[in-house]
Amino acid sequence: MTDQSEFERQWLQTDENGGGGDGGEPDIKAIREYAYVAFDQLDKNGNGFLEREELMAVLNTPISEREKSFITFLLNNQENIAEMVQEEQSGPSEGISRDDLESYFALIAALLG
Repeated sequence: MTDQSEFERQWLQTDENGGGGDGGEPDIKAIREYAYVAFDQLDKNGNGFLEREELMAVLNTPISEREKSFITFLLNNQENIAEMVQEEQSGPSEGISRDDLESYFALIAALLG
């Protein structure tokens, strides 16, 4: 199973009976909410950016499959997400900021309609 299909399996919308949502679309709202809640926990050095080393370290801890799929998604898409916003504060070139996440999720939500 590829990383992308694992992400999709973990983050597809589900109905009341636990079945797939209409069209099997990703639950962008749930992903966004998790990203915001998890951001401070993932940003271990407190610099306001999620860096590759921080994300990789989390994968080596006991976390749920759903969390693992989200971290893997961030790692696989880190460059694209990090390029969403040019922050005024200096930070790691490939670090993901809160603004990057917000812009990325806004774009995805617009594409999904």
